[in-house]
Amino acid sequence: MTSLAESPRTSTLPQRIVASWNAGAARWNPVAVIVAAWALLTLPLVFFRGFNSDEGLAVSIARTALEDGDWWVPHMFNLRWIERPALLSWIIAAVSWPFGHVSQISSRAPVVLFVLSGCLLIYFLLRKVAASVPASLLGAGLFLACPLVIRSYVSIIADLPLAVMLFFAFVLWWGGCEKGSVSLRRFAAIGVVLALAGLLKGPQPIAYFALGVGLFVLGSRAWRQIPGLILAGAISAAPLAVWYASIYAPGDAAAWAVFMRVRPITQLPGPLVATVKTFIETVPAALLAAAFLLAQGFRGKPLRPSFVAALACYAFVAPVFILFWPGGSTPRYFLPALLPLCVLGGLGYDYLGAWRPQIVAPILVLTAVLLLYALAYSAASPFMPMRYRETAIEGARITKLVQAAPAPIYRTGDTALNVLPYVPGRIRNEPLDRLAAIPGPAWMVLPNDEAASLLALRPDTLHAVLPVGESGEWQLLWLDK
Repeated sequence: MTSLAESPRTSTLPQRIVASWNAGAARWNPVAVIVAAWALLTLPLVFFRGFNSDEGLAVSIARTALEDGDWWVPHMFNLRWIERPALLSWIIAAVSWPFGHVSQISSRAPVVLFVLSGCLLIYFLLRKVAASVPASLLGAGLFLACPLVIRSYVSIIADLPLAVMLFFAFVLWWGGCEKGSVSLRRFAAIGVVLALAGLLKGPQPIAYFALGVGLFVLGSRAWRQIPGLILAGAISAAPLAVWYASIYAPGDAAAWAVFMRVRPITQLPGPLVATVKTFIETVPAALLAAAFLLAQGFRGKPLRPSFVAALACYAFVAPVFILFWPGGSTPRYFLPALLPLCVLGGLGYDYLGAWRPQIVAPILVLTAVLLLYALAYSAASPFMPMRYRETAIEGARITKLVQAAPAPIYRTGDTALNVLPYVPGRIRNEPLDRLAAIPGPAWMVLPNDEAASLLALRPDTLHAVLPVGESGEWQLLWLDK
């Protein structure tokens, strides 16, 4: 009897959760909510998160462009770096130019603006296809709550800006489809957006857009769009062709083949592992999008079928190729699919909210939990300097010593990749055998084994000054005159 009496109360909990979200979303200005959430989640990290992962690469290229004038051909200090065009670094250098130097804030600012742009694109596209305000707001929330995006809020890596740029091209294209035809002028604009996307990471983004949209165009027999797609492809390919041709030097083709994973030198997870990892990294958007697509199939009452088909082609066709690409894949390769997943999730909220609230309510709760985690992570950043700003602190220690005894700074490879961008002065990459003969005075930052071998070769003039790195994996050395 007790279980029968309690079951009606229990069954209303999902409805109450959904109703609470509907009431809250109706009460607030949705754009203001998106901007406020974005600011709370990202802005503290702009100021208090030190460089980490591979961020030092883009920052070093930006700094070299600003300090040495190496814009068109990317350089990491004096080392030529030609894996791909470096639009993100060029943007950072341009933003930093009025201030005279590349800083942590000017490096992170473009990335967080791309995050905000992604949220707004999702929200306004959902509203454009007649989704409710709660559903559209949830779409933006799903984007901010995905673990893959949480880690990318301020990461100075091209993957998230690329995903937003590609989705902008899709939004432009669908805007024409919705009106009944996509004009050549609109296709030209799409070509410009795709060209910018290509300058972020090379030619693969053009293929991502072309595969998804192209399949939809062929499947829907929209033959009139084919000339426009060709025009967009030509416009997007032109700057890339110019860049690759103008910087080419013997041996570059091999480096490009490695970067594009035509000849991979590292093995990434295979299709099964990559699928599982990517699904986990894109929860909760993937959950709600999957529930929506499955429900449409079983219920037999499709919602906006043409738009959903176009969105699904864009979201899933290219990722299938990425999944089975030689050498494996990693979740960040699938970031362009995340924004359409969030839109599908928003549509799923409208489709399932009243019909199956028991599906929607747990995803709402999961989204809230992930956003609270991200908020706590961001809010803690000012109070845990060694956890968040270790590389900046290390850079400040080196800067103090270098300013007391100005001299060039040498390193090998990518030593102290995320530390040295904080250190002003002339920084140069040199092989170890050359460092054995350079004259002083000079500073060197080297891995411990290389530092030990060099100290043994020059015991009278070379001195260990300071261990560098989280576990002291590098040494700062001073070379006497």
